[in-house]
Amino acid sequence: MFSFSTTYLLFTFAVLIIYNLSGMRYLNKLLFLILLLSSVFSATAQFTVNGEFRTKTMFSEGYKQLLNKSQYPYGIVIQRSRLLFDYKKDNMSFGFSVQDVRNWGQDAYSANNNNLGIFEAWAKYNFTDKISIKIGRQQIKYDDERLFTVSNWTEHGVVHDIAVFQYDNKAKRQKADLGLAMNNNAGFTNYLTDYTVKNYKYLAYLWLNKTFVNDKLDVSLMSVMDVNQKPLNLNKLYSRFTIGPNINFKSGKFKAGGVFYYQGGKLADGRTVKANFYSAKLSYRILKNLELTAAYDHYSGTDYKDTVKTKTNSSTFDRLYGSGHAFLGYMDYFSGNAADFTKGAGVNDIYFRANFDFNEKHSIEATYHLFNLDKSSVQDPMKTNISIISVDKYLGSEIDLIYTYKVNKIVNLSVGYCTMLPGETMEYLHKINKRESKFAQFAYLMLSFKPNFFTSKE
Repeated sequence: MFSFSTTYLLFTFAVLIIYNLSGMRYLNKLLFLILLLSSVFSATAQFTVNGEFRTKTMFSEGYKQLLNKSQYPYGIVIQRSRLLFDYKKDNMSFGFSVQDVRNWGQDAYSANNNNLGIFEAWAKYNFTDKISIKIGRQQIKYDDERLFTVSNWTEHGVVHDIAVFQYDNKAKRQKADLGLAMNNNAGFTNYLTDYTVKNYKYLAYLWLNKTFVNDKLDVSLMSVMDVNQKPLNLNKLYSRFTIGPNINFKSGKFKAGGVFYYQGGKLADGRTVKANFYSAKLSYRILKNLELTAAYDHYSGTDYKDTVKTKTNSSTFDRLYGSGHAFLGYMDYFSGNAADFTKGAGVNDIYFRANFDFNEKHSIEATYHLFNLDKSSVQDPMKTNISIISVDKYLGSEIDLIYTYKVNKIVNLSVGYCTMLPGETMEYLHKINKRESKFAQFAYLMLSFKPNFFTSKE
């Protein structure tokens, strides 16, 4: 039987070897390493090796960006490959994964380029059955992923370098997470230097959760403080906070949810922010295999009519590190920061959704979105100098149709077709003259394989 120190050294050695592997030409070494680790860890603890292979074939004619008459649609295949290692021993666990993301054809057929990189690398220690710490590069998600998401739709996903202190009292149905992060550029210096990565400099958050009424009522409170360095000024830091509840209730065929977040403090450019987000959602399963949903999302925006105030103040809500794709339409016109596309004017979304399950394997989701600006005064995108104009708040309507086929525990197929019917304001914000945008549509076929290569018996 191996001691913990020996096992830990072997695991660390394995991580270093995998990190230095360069592309598929070392596949035989990687497979040998997996077999070696399997034989070692199977005798000492639980060790699993999982994989993910995903291709996403996309046809884009207006995905994320409306096209004008001189622009053409195109097709692309994006591939994501992941290898995931998990190790558990007594009150400790480790997670490590490598990832390769590529567009088909980005490298010549004879090229030997290394696209492999670390995706996650973390360790977790359980002090008791209720208290633990998880530290390292890891995915973070809470509630419906409004503020923190793993972003599975995107190929690279989202990870954070962070330490998370966790409390989980199953008997009392209480949970609490405290996350702390401090970021710097690569390398080591003997003094403070400018942080040039497009990321927060410091991050702290507290998430509290409790369920009531026999788990029918779920209540969470999230508080996030992110600190950003002013560009090119290493001694100037600005703090922003976001706080609010996420409440969900379910009883029989009925579900209801509500979210509210207030955002305050300072943006990275020094402006004061006072913004808010709120959402309400109702769902009802009218048939055994049919559920209908109606929802409203509000992302506050800045009123640019007051040109003096907007120089020092903002009312545009930022989703931080949360999901846009899951809520604001699958064509991803608003998946980035709302300030990017709407020029800070905010977004309101009313949507209706129907989920139909044929059986355990086949399902269809149909969604209709109605988008509007929160404020009607925006920065003119047609001019290089700052100019404020008033526009119609109506942006457009989007229709999303998704078919999912769960072939088995390993294979999953998803097919989607989406279309946007833009209004004149949306065309204008995309720098396209009125009624001159092409018909906007987007289709994809995503095929995922998630095999379990090895699981040891503890």
